Amino acid sequence: MASMASMASMASMASSGGGGKSLTTEAVPAAASGSLIGARDGIVGHYEPPAIVPEHLPFNSLDHMAFMETGVRISTIQSELFSEIEFALGTETLSVSDRATGGLIAGIKRPHMGEFHKQLDYIAAYADLRLDRASEIYAQVGEIMSVIGQTISLHPQRHKWTIEFLFVAVGAVIEIEKRFKAVMNVRRPFELSSQMQPMITTPAHSAFPSGHATEAFAMSEVLAGIVDHMDAAQGLSGRVSRRGQMQMQAARVGVNRTVAGVHYPIDTFAGASLGTALGQYMVGRATGGATMRGLNFESPWDPSTGGETPDFSLANFNTQSAGPDGGQEGAYVRPDPEFGVPSCASLGWLWNKAAGEWAIATPNQSGAGV
Repeated sequence: MASMASMASMASMASSGGGGKSLTTEAVPAAASGSLIGARDGIVGHYEPPAIVPEHLPFNSLDHMAFMETGVRISTIQSELFSEIEFALGTETLSVSDRATGGLIAGIKRPHMGEFHKQLDYIAAYADLRLDRASEIYAQVGEIMSVIGQTISLHPQRHKWTIEFLFVAVGAVIEIEKRFKAVMNVRRPFELSSQMQPMITTPAHSAFPSGHATEAFAMSEVLAGIVDHMDAAQGLSGRVSRRGQMQMQAARVGVNRTVAGVHYPIDTFAGASLGTALGQYMVGRATGGATMRGLNFESPWDPSTGGETPDFSLANFNTQSAGPDGGQEGAYVRPDPEFGVPSCASLGWLWNKAAGEWAIATPNQSGAGV
């Protein structure tokens, strides 16, 4: 759960003009309350009922969203999101689906313990990078939003609605991620070997799937959905696009957790799958009319034959993901049938606010901005 604290901090700064106030701070300090009591007594006078009483505000209207304090608005939208998903347990599996359509968003099957044992070799080898990656690893223990947002210069005052959208969407992802971790209940590397000796405190919850990878890939999907039009306007695609750069940053965040000694590469595989699917779902709920294919993570590693188990990288993740037809023998990530993602009106309201912060000038015929 890397990014909740950082998102709270940035959302707080965005909502308070950078002052760092709490999301639910009181407008009137307690010390001023006594003076206000005295002031009222001195100016109000005898009570006179108003001649005209206003009608109720419109029932179930989005018009009131802008007048809510930030924390209440976030909770309101998240409660709507949570009410429209459901979990299903199977044999060593957990899946999350859209309640209205029954479409699978993401599913994970817990790998065999023997595969985690084999992956200790990767962790031991990655330890050689600890001095090189130390500053990144320490910075990312509790904060990854700035890492993923670096590519697009995410700013708490310029992009306050975007940060709030991240707080809503990725905050919801974190709660779903916690459920997967609790069910999967995989031992951390130090529990399998005393020689792992992680360089940071090992979090006190399941290693699998990786929370950092889940959140980083979900964040990259959400932000890419908001700024894809900028890549299109410049003709950017692949690794040099904003989407590509954010995905590579997300992958690096995940790998850094293996370097630190607290995660197996397969944790990041599963987290990348879960985060990508949940990020696509959040964008779909916000934009309306979108379709998606849920992602299923299931390791093909066979304990009876052993064999190799893959390291994680973005290239490996893409290679280990089956195509839309579900083909590719031995893939770790397989798509589910396509389904239409129902819209969420309150999330769509916030999406429109966020998207408005990324408007770009229309290029002229020569290709230069106007």
